[in-house]
Amino acid sequence: MRKSIYTSIVLLVILAAGIQGCKKSGTETPTVTYTVKVAYPDNYADSKATNSTVVLTNSTTNAKVTVVTNAEGVASFTGLLPGNYQLAASRTLTAAEALTLTGFQTEVFLNAAATNLLISTDASLEVKLQGGTVGGLVFKQVFYNCTRTAAGGTYLTDQFYEIYNNSTDVIYADSLYIGESGGTPGISASSAPFGFSKTAGNVYLANVWMIPGTGKSHPIQPGESIVVASNAANHKTDGNPNSVDLGAGIADFEGYVASTGRDVDNPAVANMDLVYFASSTFSWITSVYGPGMVIFKTKDIDVLQKLQEPGSTNARLYIEVPGTDIIDAFEGLANATAVNFKRIPASLDAGFVFCSTTYAGEAFVRKVASTINGRRILQDTNNSTADFTMTKTILPKGWQ
Repeated sequence: MRKSIYTSIVLLVILAAGIQGCKKSGTETPTVTYTVKVAYPDNYADSKATNSTVVLTNSTTNAKVTVVTNAEGVASFTGLLPGNYQLAASRTLTAAEALTLTGFQTEVFLNAAATNLLISTDASLEVKLQGGTVGGLVFKQVFYNCTRTAAGGTYLTDQFYEIYNNSTDVIYADSLYIGESGGTPGISASSAPFGFSKTAGNVYLANVWMIPGTGKSHPIQPGESIVVASNAANHKTDGNPNSVDLGAGIADFEGYVASTGRDVDNPAVANMDLVYFASSTFSWITSVYGPGMVIFKTKDIDVLQKLQEPGSTNARLYIEVPGTDIIDAFEGLANATAVNFKRIPASLDAGFVFCSTTYAGEAFVRKVASTINGRRILQDTNNSTADFTMTKTILPKGWQ
């Protein structure tokens, strides 16, 4: 009898323990698996963002879970408690990694975010990293040497400046300034070099144009360009069949100078805004011996100083643009020995180019450094001597 009672008690204890065990199991919170696929920005050489750091932060508890993406760019969160989460992904590329992925050897910081992610079941998400623009706008092709054209008593040139988006992102040309430096390119030994000091790294512009727009009117896609023509016309019909067609569909903007009464406006091509211009008898003509050209952006051009050239008796004023505002620079001089006539500071352009003679139909085209997914990365060492090559094959928006 006692043994039976004892046995019954033991059975009840075991049964009770089993019931308690079942209750405990029934109250455990189920977990889920959440997968995040991280991709590099468009126009990168690879889409899989390996070694990216992905952080999920619980909106209620503020608890953070961190996972690094694998070779496929995937971060897998296992045993994750259901809830509302905030996601942050980041990746820092070394200069060497960026060179392989973008064509530019510079450190790059990328990130992505997603908010209010309600995670209650196994699920996945794809995010794309973004970051600052890698690369920028550069002069792709400069045709200052030109071919002489004439039409109806006016003076037209087929000079043009092609500006290329050398970056991984869309860049808008709106409010982009195009400036021409003062000073002589060293036509003769009796000429005097430009009197402004280049030590501070600033440029001193005689002529300035601005591309109009509301901010996003003129997008330039990565690997594409715009052509700015002195005179937007089909110059092959101006009396020189060896000239260049810069008419509608080729030139995007032209520099029309209405005040001379001798310039010709092409209504099919948008005019740039004339910001600052020297007196001219005809139209916008940069030096056929070699101009110093820059593209830049500035917050308020009206606050920039206008200065007289040091040592000169000429009252003409030049706009001083800080070197920090300059996006790209190009310099052409009269000949190989005219180095003392450089107008662009070496910090912006350490070299220069020159043509064989004037009106020879010789253009300068920037070299291609690499190609990523069909997008050409142009060489940009801030040295026109090293970055450009001369050609007689003039192809606005084309490739040699």
